[in-house]
This record gives sequence, C-alpha cells and structure tokens, in this order.
Amino acid sequence: MDIFNEILWPQFKELNHIYKLPLTEQVKQYNQYLYELNEARINWITYQNKGQKQLTLQNVGFLLQEDLFNLQQEDGNNIFITAYA
Repeated sequence: MDIFNEILWPQFKELNHIYKLPLTEQVKQYNQYLYELNEARINWITYQNKGQKQLTLQNVGFLLQEDLFNLQQEDGNNIFITAYA
C-alpha cells in the first residue's frame, strides 16, 4: 500500500480483483481500503522521527558534605546539583 498515492474510485473499481465483484462489494472493499490507508498514514505520521529531544536543565539533587548533610551557601540555601535531562 502506497500511503502517498491514494487510488481513486474510478481506478479502484477497475482493479483485477475488484471489477468482477458486485457494486455493493466493490464499495465495501473501497471503504475498507480507505480505512486502512488512513490508519497507515496516521501510523506513518505518529512514528516519524521528530528530531533530537530538547534537553532542559533540571535540579537533580543537593550537594552534600562527607557527613551527608547539605552543603549550604552563606544565606542558608542549599546548593543544587543540576543536569540536562
């Protein structure tokens, strides 16, 4: 199935395995084809590589002393450890 080139009804009804069927069955087959084509297109769009993930700077913890107490600044605030995630 080529998701970029849809088969239109006039061409679809002339396909070898379709033209021998009754009209109601041809319509049913065409509707099924359109449904599957739509699903394939949605899947293609969904799973496209969207590029590299945007990294953001985040706080991941606090700087600790050897005794596992927080190392603090002169104003009493903890010193954060940051990393890109």
